[in-house]
Amino acid sequence: MSKRIPKDSLIGIGVIVLLVIWSITLFWLALISGVEATDGIVVSLVANVPNALLWLVPIGLLYVTWKHQVVGGFLFLVFGSITILIFDTHQSVLVLLVISIPAIVLGGLLMTQSVWDKSVPIAKDQHLTDK
Repeated sequence: MSKRIPKDSLIGIGVIVLLVIWSITLFWLALISGVEATDGIVVSLVANVPNALLWLVPIGLLYVTWKHQVVGGFLFLVFGSITILIFDTHQSVLVLLVISIPAIVLGGLLMTQSVWDKSVPIAKDQHLTDK
């Protein structure tokens, strides 16, 4: 009896956790980026909310990713590619590495992780069936 890696393998869950950290961090940074203490922190936060609304998109994509990893991975890959066009992140290596590349790489990992799940048996169980 050969067992396969479970649907939600450690790779998939690890990638989703990294996407959660990345999404929340970018939303938080977008929210507090224009806050100045002179106007009052709450007033500045409320005034800066429209700048952070775009970063709710990856948080929403996390729901899709949790339910369907391949579809969510593709959507993150597309989102990362769109950020290159919208924000011109290709002009600065640091901005490209922080904003666009994580979404593209982690989205790609989610898509390929599904293929790995279907084709790679657990090595221990495969070794036991060979005897």
